Amino acid sequence: MKFGHTGASRLACQVSLSVVALATLAAPAVTHAQEAQSDGGLDEIVVTAQKREQNLQDVGVSVSALPADQLSALGIVDAKDIARAIPGVVFDSSAGGGVNANLTVRGVSQSDFSSVQESPNSIYIDEIYLSSPNSAAFPLYDLERVEVLRGPQGTLFGRASSGGLASFITKRPSKEFEGYAEVGYSRFNSFYLEAAVGGPISDRVRFRLSGKTEHGDGWFRNRNPGGKDTFEKKFYGLRGQIEADLTETLTARLSVSYDKSPRHLEGNYKPVSFYVDPATGDPAPLPANLDFYGTGPGNDLSGYRDSSNDGQTGSFNNVGFLKNERFSPTLHLQWDVGAATITSLTNYTKFKYAYNEDCDGGPVDYCNFPLGQNLDQWSQELRVNGSSGALTYTAGVYYLHIKQDTYGAFSFPVLSGSDFAFDDFNPVLQRAESYAAFGQFEYELTEQLKATFGLRYTHDKKSVDSKVYFNELGNGYSGGTGTTVFTPPLLVYDFSAATVGDLATAKDNLWSGKFQLDYKPNSDTLIYASVSRGAKGPGFNTNVSGNLTAAETPFSSESLWAYELGSKLDLLDRRLRLNSSIFYYDYSNFQGFAFNGLQGVVGNYDGYFYGGEVEVVAKLGSGLMANFGAAYLKSKLRDVPTARDGVIDQESIQAPRWTVNGGVSKKFDIGANSLNINWSFDYIDDRFASIDNNAATAVKGSFVHNARISFKLKSAGVELAAFVNNISDVDRENFSYDLLSSTGSAIKSYAKPRWWGFSARKTF
Repeated sequence: MKFGHTGASRLACQVSLSVVALATLAAPAVTHAQEAQSDGGLDEIVVTAQKREQNLQDVGVSVSALPADQLSALGIVDAKDIARAIPGVVFDSSAGGGVNANLTVRGVSQSDFSSVQESPNSIYIDEIYLSSPNSAAFPLYDLERVEVLRGPQGTLFGRASSGGLASFITKRPSKEFEGYAEVGYSRFNSFYLEAAVGGPISDRVRFRLSGKTEHGDGWFRNRNPGGKDTFEKKFYGLRGQIEADLTETLTARLSVSYDKSPRHLEGNYKPVSFYVDPATGDPAPLPANLDFYGTGPGNDLSGYRDSSNDGQTGSFNNVGFLKNERFSPTLHLQWDVGAATITSLTNYTKFKYAYNEDCDGGPVDYCNFPLGQNLDQWSQELRVNGSSGALTYTAGVYYLHIKQDTYGAFSFPVLSGSDFAFDDFNPVLQRAESYAAFGQFEYELTEQLKATFGLRYTHDKKSVDSKVYFNELGNGYSGGTGTTVFTPPLLVYDFSAATVGDLATAKDNLWSGKFQLDYKPNSDTLIYASVSRGAKGPGFNTNVSGNLTAAETPFSSESLWAYELGSKLDLLDRRLRLNSSIFYYDYSNFQGFAFNGLQGVVGNYDGYFYGGEVEVVAKLGSGLMANFGAAYLKSKLRDVPTARDGVIDQESIQAPRWTVNGGVSKKFDIGANSLNINWSFDYIDDRFASIDNNAATAVKGSFVHNARISFKLKSAGVELAAFVNNISDVDRENFSYDLLSSTGSAIKSYAKPRWWGFSARKTF
């Protein structure tokens, strides 16, 4: 599924422009069709992409929304799974499990594995920002819907939303008593129990209590004698909400969520022996008959070669584990004052995790990589929404404070006592504080034409104290001979206010905004054009290898100008929905991630991104539904320093040229009951995991498809379901690290293999 670069980009632009043109030409016909509309059209989807409830088709933003019933039909049970149903989005973990989950939207990503970094694509749960990517790979339960917004969303959402965002909206307390209980069992002895109950306590007070527990054996099989399988599942989650009408116009809702994953086996990779081909000077897989490192034919530096061809087994040490915990109470106040609504969101989030991985992926205890984070986050948002005549507005202020203690380390036990001994520890203390004021104003110039203007000002400040200690160090790492003798720990790097002064503090005044025109000739057609500016604040690299200098530690803010043209159409008595968009991003100081050897580094690069998306949903009659989505992307970062090719232009990280998804579902009515069959697929193209686009950082594209069948007994409120995900048992690659200089290999992480299971759900 490859196209030439020029031809593919022209094709994508021609398709999207044709769709936009179709919107204009079809407008009169749609008006007449609307008059004859039957009740059999597609359901309206309500979103809050503009901080207020609106019909998805009335929002001039490239938004994909997945309601709860669609999440269930697609078997989406984890936050990362949403990428299977949304074009232009990649959402995975660089370690293959529940740590360091990075959302990529339209090729915009920040894949640094260090705990202190924030993504340019924000994750929100009930409007509360998750600042740590290590908290983003969470199981889903009791959701109302998920919304993914493409493009800069800095005006209304602000924090680190220069590329886009994903918003997870949970179900709120209702005025009617309701609930459900669901139990499921699947492959690898996986079991889950999920339930929710809620309703009125009195005329003015309502509640909802929901939770989930999940346990499962490891799916990545260990061939090492006595070894244990890894990527186990252990999770407990509980969410309680109480909502009260304090007056006729003032409503308060207190939500408290607590999630915990107790310590379980995780953290491993599949090693592929690599070398630098003398003929080309580029990294390449090491031939099985070539003893390049003097450790045996085809072997890496540790003397190991993984000869299996699948991404589901390995031969590794069981040093890897993960445990995390999140506690997050939120007070939500809403006050209706005539034509306006005042909203206050007050949140505290406590998140901590500890992690270790067998970072070489082989049977020799060669390399360990532990990470940890202890984060406290406070935020307050106060905003007002309202309308007056032709004007609709949203304005407010926002405050965020983040305090976190993190650590990272590298240890090479196999080298202990040698000239190349290496064992370091990098504790980091980082503080971040942000103040913002924002406003967005929509004005109806005519009945068909609306103008939108938005602006946000943010003052960002970060300070860092980062040190590197060596417990063991050989002179071979600095080009000398013999073993360095010292009394550990030896302080070799100190980046703090005491040593580097103002360099340890990063401050910037950021602004983002948008100007947009929406043309709506009738209720079934929307055409929009926008110019937006996005921004993301400065930061600091961690120094987990001890190789960075003070000058290489900080990186600057990034900004972009985004130009977008899109259309949203409801056709054929609203039985066909066709949404499309094309975009061009002009980036300054894009925060790009490069990894080589042992050190990941975020640097600043100018560049551009362009492409487009098309999403189609069709109601074909007789209970038959179909959907299709496709996205094309071209990215280029300028003047990137690479390990072997000098300074050249490169593609961005996790930026596949094509992403495609779709599916078909069929409902059969059997008396008062129903049988539902669903088939879905998604394709992710080839991409790179580092802006050093070499073969060792290449991530292979893959096609995966899934099926689910369910039977609903309407009178009993019971649904029985069975599913198979990844039917063809494809080894889907998530990420790839270049470790040629340290282990003589590339290490790859993989998604789950074929997964089958069944469930029973009782609704009351």
